[in-house]
Amino acid sequence: MATLRGFGNPLSPSGRAALVDDPPHHISADAIQVVYRVDPDKARAYLPDGLDLHPDALAYAYVADMVKVSDSHPDQAWTEPQWSQYQEGILGLYCTYQGQPGRFSAYIYVSEDWSVVFGHFMGFAKKQGVIHKTKIQPANPAFGPVGPGTRMRGTVDRFGRRIFNVDIQLTEKIDDDAVPSHGHRVYTYRHIPSPSPQVPDQRQLFALDLDRATTIDAWKGTGGVEIFTDAINEDLDGFQPLEIVEAYSFQRGWTTKAGATLLREDH
Repeated sequence: MATLRGFGNPLSPSGRAALVDDPPHHISADAIQVVYRVDPDKARAYLPDGLDLHPDALAYAYVADMVKVSDSHPDQAWTEPQWSQYQEGILGLYCTYQGQPGRFSAYIYVSEDWSVVFGHFMGFAKKQGVIHKTKIQPANPAFGPVGPGTRMRGTVDRFGRRIFNVDIQLTEKIDDDAVPSHGHRVYTYRHIPSPSPQVPDQRQLFALDLDRATTIDAWKGTGGVEIFTDAINEDLDGFQPLEIVEAYSFQRGWTTKAGATLLREDH
């Protein structure tokens, strides 16, 4: 009997047709991020059972240019760059599980279909969107060198409508790894609806510790977040900002393995 292969559908005899590469995936982000306070009563409704909201009700808005290189295709960044580049925007909450800090990305928007599907495999709540971030090229006479006063914006759109903006104006260079990481732990929630009444839905809470995580070229600044609650097919009321806490620009790299820890499973 023929064996179909691949890290998820579509399977094929060789496995080459799978939409998602086999992990590990080595990932990097050129990002801007604003951390802000939200209404805790509204924000808690976005967390799955088992996760507790940060005591200061901290949320984050993040936009990044991303690069992914998988162990199964180590030359893809050079031979097929479109297979390794994507853009990402996130609205999430800082939280804990039994006292252990981490973060939960309630909404993730990405530019490529393979990133959407990999997210659903791992429990990341991803949709396809249109994401842009200011690109600073110092040779461009309009920009000059990056430094105090440099401004950047990230935007996320879907269905032709704006979902959110995130803004930063740089004030000072900070040390590598000085951007708060909350332990480089992400909590994910995988909901797999059943196609049959004989098979139950699956609801699984995972903890995923990012391997070899490091942050470089970090800047602190002032920031702002604008959430558009009238966006189509969204539910964003709980992410309206009450107070801006901090803002950063940075580059971060890590490895994502298929090695998440199952914390709880509900049917």
